[in-house]
Amino acid sequence: MFRKSITLSLQDEINILKKRKKFAISLSNPSFKNKTLKNFNLENFNIQKSLSGEKKLKELAIKNLLRQWSIKKTKENDLIITNGAKAALYCVFKVIANRQKENNFGIINPNWPTYIDLVKISGGNPVFFNTKIDNKYEINLVSLEKFIEKKRLRILVISNPNNPSGKIYHHKIIEKIIDICEKYKCYLILDESFSSHVFEKELTQIKKEYRSKYLIIINSFSKNYHLQGLRLGIVFANKKLIEEFSNLHIAINGAPNNLSQNLIIKHNKKLLKTKDIKNKMEFITNFLTSKGVDFYKPEGSFYIFPKILNKKNFKNLSKKYGLFYIGGENFGSKIYKDHYRFCFEKNENELKKIIKIMDKNKIY
Repeated sequence: MFRKSITLSLQDEINILKKRKKFAISLSNPSFKNKTLKNFNLENFNIQKSLSGEKKLKELAIKNLLRQWSIKKTKENDLIITNGAKAALYCVFKVIANRQKENNFGIINPNWPTYIDLVKISGGNPVFFNTKIDNKYEINLVSLEKFIEKKRLRILVISNPNNPSGKIYHHKIIEKIIDICEKYKCYLILDESFSSHVFEKELTQIKKEYRSKYLIIINSFSKNYHLQGLRLGIVFANKKLIEEFSNLHIAINGAPNNLSQNLIIKHNKKLLKTKDIKNKMEFITNFLTSKGVDFYKPEGSFYIFPKILNKKNFKNLSKKYGLFYIGGENFGSKIYKDHYRFCFEKNENELKKIIKIMDKNKIY
């Protein structure tokens, strides 16, 4: 039996309290609303032209979301638009699972919990490679190669920037991981759904154009353009794989959401704004630092993965103060049980209220 989404379960509890006119908010999930949406006139958006995604949107993906890959000449059939990154990941997992007899799918921890569910649904077996805050969530390449060989991996999944830690892996590390995966005929799934939300440096700037048949890149317009819920993702891979992914996606979902596609095509310059996210990140990290909290300062995404100092107080967060959170044990391993995911993609008033509640009630 497949578990209910942790995120949705949390939201159900929050909605119950809100109906009772009580304050409730998730520390771990976004609540930011893009105010510019109400100004968009979308009555006359185009009729669907392509089952694999609009050509103009694919061009935007190459320009904005795949810019770090030095892609100079890309044809339309090198990528597809999907109904969200989840649909993209499922199609990738399912197609590869159907090709193999051994279906161990490796996931770098800490990880987005949905990876585990999607791997299981697609017929794969999730196995985990842990990284730790003590080592700044770095991936030891020698250990990783032994892990891939021992587990006979068919897929290795890495989120970059990482959800929930905000860690960004340098392009030299990514290039070496690609080489290792090619050696063992293991598909590398790079989930770069937060590629536009980077703070100190460009994301994994690859200096040479990669066309490895074992490299598959996932990205998300929804996350990068602050449009969570409009469900628009992309898959970039070699032509043969893309054709298989596209066939499965069309069979399950039909064409990608046309309203969402045209919203981004028409208004992408207004939507792609990230500078305020860095300010919010600095606001939260300054507070955590002042309280002596151990955390890895995010280099990207809109999440941070701090440690919990006072477990007793944290247990009462939701009941006493209406602050809900997802515990670290949900992100791939029990070794993260003393962490929780904090999402700073909220409006400023919400963030200030959260800090005020935590400070006043000595949560830290």
